[in-house]
Amino acid sequence: MPKRSKEDTEVTIRLILDAVVDQLVTLGYDRMSYTTLSQQTGISRTGISHHFPKKTDFITRLDDRLIGILIDRLDLDGDKRSFIDSWLNALRSDNRFTAVLRLFFLHTVSSENAQEFTSHASKKLHSLCCDRYGDDFEKEFEWLLGKSLLTMA
Repeated sequence: MPKRSKEDTEVTIRLILDAVVDQLVTLGYDRMSYTTLSQQTGISRTGISHHFPKKTDFITRLDDRLIGILIDRLDLDGDKRSFIDSWLNALRSDNRFTAVLRLFFLHTVSSENAQEFTSHASKKLHSLCCDRYGDDFEKEFEWLLGKSLLTMA
């Protein structure tokens, strides 16, 4: 059997990661599996596990993309109140936003590579907020995270 080209491998990985994002926001991390990914992509479970041996490997590869889902829902052009309102609105009405937050909270207590996602995501969101609204915004940011956790419980 001939070896696959680097381009073919990249297309395969991109197809898998697109399916992972889709399933993370529709099924959730716990219900997403190598089987559901195989069914969606047409790639064998063995083929998927060749590129991503552990389920947490998906998250590590997608951290910037997942953080982007959060950031895209937030009003970063307005004042603090607009930002807070946009967060609360996304929390109430945006399944993609809440799915990524759920994943964030789930991996806060996970092991291995998943904690890298949580650490990276929390630092990036924290920096984004404090750079935009000042260091005194930290309490509001922590309140938003706590409110999110309680709302989704």
